[in-house]
Amino acid sequence: MKLALAVLVSALSVHLAKADDPDPLTKSSHYFMGFFGRSELIFGSEDSRFGGGLSYAYGKPEKRFQLGHIPAQLVYEGYVDHTQSGGSGFPPNSTLATGGLGYARWRWPMDQQGNGVYVDLGWGMQFANRPTLDLDTRLNSTPVLGLGGVFRDGSKEFLIGLRYLHISNAGTNHPNFGQNEIFLTLGVRY
Repeated sequence: MKLALAVLVSALSVHLAKADDPDPLTKSSHYFMGFFGRSELIFGSEDSRFGGGLSYAYGKPEKRFQLGHIPAQLVYEGYVDHTQSGGSGFPPNSTLATGGLGYARWRWPMDQQGNGVYVDLGWGMQFANRPTLDLDTRLNSTPVLGLGGVFRDGSKEFLIGLRYLHISNAGTNHPNFGQNEIFLTLGVRY
């Protein structure tokens, strides 16, 4: 009887310990990322720009964003972004901006090593050092959509993806042309 009770208690404690283990796809983690790309002349943009930046992000598990069996993180990201235009048809513009984003990150594993794909969807704010042709206010809204691949190397993961960042004043000032930036993103999760 004592042996059966000891086995039951041991099995229960192992089960509870496993239940508390965070999902490796969504466990709390840090991200460092570089990005570069250009703005596209879509959805009202008038000024083609090139640029890039750096960001730091922190992600934590968020069960409320889970889609069925697809785990999710809530990610908070801060970034610095520099873009400039060549001035074709308009005077050249150069902007240095800082911003913050909050987004859901969903992960789909594709193999036993943890390699897979991710999708980001969220929103944020950006503050630029000056208004420009497409960004006539310094404080702007920034919806974001990203997708890419995750490649594991030991305890680190490398992320390669594309990010669409729409920057505009959200209709608070007219005209509201905005910028539609497409970035190649290269990051590491640790």
